[in-house]
Amino acid sequence: MTRTRERTPRGSEVPLQVTYQGKVDVVDDDVTALIGSDAASTIRIVRPGISRRHAVVSYDGTGWKIEDAGSRNGTFKDGQRVQIVAIDEPTTVYLGHPTDGEAITLAPEVATETDESMPTMDDDPIQAEVDEFVLPTTPPPVVVASTPPVVAEEPDSTPQAPRVSVAPTASDVEIAALTKALRDQISAVKGLTWSVWAMIAVTAALAVMTLFVGVLGS
Repeated sequence: MTRTRERTPRGSEVPLQVTYQGKVDVVDDDVTALIGSDAASTIRIVRPGISRRHAVVSYDGTGWKIEDAGSRNGTFKDGQRVQIVAIDEPTTVYLGHPTDGEAITLAPEVATETDESMPTMDDDPIQAEVDEFVLPTTPPPVVVASTPPVVAEEPDSTPQAPRVSVAPTASDVEIAALTKALRDQISAVKGLTWSVWAMIAVTAALAVMTLFVGVLGS
């Protein structure tokens, strides 16, 4: 559960954030906060070991501090009983016991203010005019060379005519035999010498003359 105190109308320059029992309180720098079990306490903590007026938190103009208000069981920091502790950073103290007491964390909030009198670049009319004439630079487009797609070749779908084996007939066998015999005769004729050809020629001439004489005699 979180509970925040209402600040003064003038506003707080350095508020203090107090965290305890799962709660968060904000104390303005013009407020002296009493911590204790009393109903009038600024930060009320009711549990064994906490006095009615246990400790006081205040801002002295330069920084925050927590001071033990004469409690019966004391205020502790780092296991040591203390009277006054300066709070210039988040600090945890224990009320009523060095380790088992009520843990309170105090953290000053440094307010950051902006000087409105200082001109900014957005308020500079000259800068605004310059910005109007500055053309935004656009990076050149990146051209990515595209690779042509690879088209797979389609298989030849033209149907192939089936091969038919034809058995040779008897006439084909005879023709093949005669062709072979003729080739053998031609090869034999080509192999004759010139003397053989001369004898053939003379024989042929004699045969012709004999035939011619026979014709004349009849």
